[in-house]
Amino acid sequence: MTKAEGLRSAELAAALERAIAGKTADLYRQLELQSGLPGPRVNMNLGLAFAHECARIGPTSDELAYAMANLPPDEARGASGKEFVSMCGVLAVGARATAAKEDAARDRALALLEDKADDVRFRVRDAVPLALASLGSKMKGELAARVAHWMDRYFHATAVIRALSEPAWLETFATDDHGPPIDLLEAAFWLAHDAPRSAFRYPGHKALVEALGSAPKAVAKRFSQQMFERYAIWAEKVKIPELREAILANIDDTQMKKPFGEDIKRIKALVEQSKGPPRDPTIIRHGTRGRGKKRDRS
Repeated sequence: MTKAEGLRSAELAAALERAIAGKTADLYRQLELQSGLPGPRVNMNLGLAFAHECARIGPTSDELAYAMANLPPDEARGASGKEFVSMCGVLAVGARATAAKEDAARDRALALLEDKADDVRFRVRDAVPLALASLGSKMKGELAARVAHWMDRYFHATAVIRALSEPAWLETFATDDHGPPIDLLEAAFWLAHDAPRSAFRYPGHKALVEALGSAPKAVAKRFSQQMFERYAIWAEKVKIPELREAILANIDDTQMKKPFGEDIKRIKALVEQSKGPPRDPTIIRHGTRGRGKKRDRS
């Protein structure tokens, strides 16, 4: 989660104090009005400021944050101002757990974030990687171990690798501690690659493939050599067109062309080779059913 100042509006800060005391209506109304929803862009700056304020206030804000995060979809519908209230709750849970002294607060936060990672509302899902990255700034490598079991689910794996691409978490790994972040990317890549074809229409799989088109590039900024070695392995074995495109998108980086020019050429060649020979439509393979006109069998 990027650094943010607390709430600048005295009116909103006062509404937050009343909400912590149990009177949430005014806070929810103000957040909804300033959410930017319905509309193309949500007011993320306000969401982060709200989370920062909850972290500053401390444990007394926790129950409010969890109540906001847990607003059900039928009450806080997607693309509505009320969805923003739920987003703010998720961000606040992450910020509070980051600031907390007790490990129990982080345990509780991770349980909520795991639940919200596949929420039906995409903006609520989008808050999870930011909250995870905030926790990563505190938990560092421990968080990688704690979310390893998330990597067998599409939306969850997406949240992890998107969080990993945030500097707040990524930069906590020492330059020789490349194993945990690259292992998470490896798990995400093969989860997407080895999925049944029916899963390719699922929004979670699409989200994971999209994240794989950019998250490895962010990790490569810190662990360049190791990431390029992994690209080569993926490029040699990849069979899925969407993931070929993801690999190529990650190596399309002007900053990497000079130090890794030869590696980039090799990876591009491996991606091309992975396509195999073009299919000849004139060849009829035995055991396949013809789709043209029925032939005269007389």
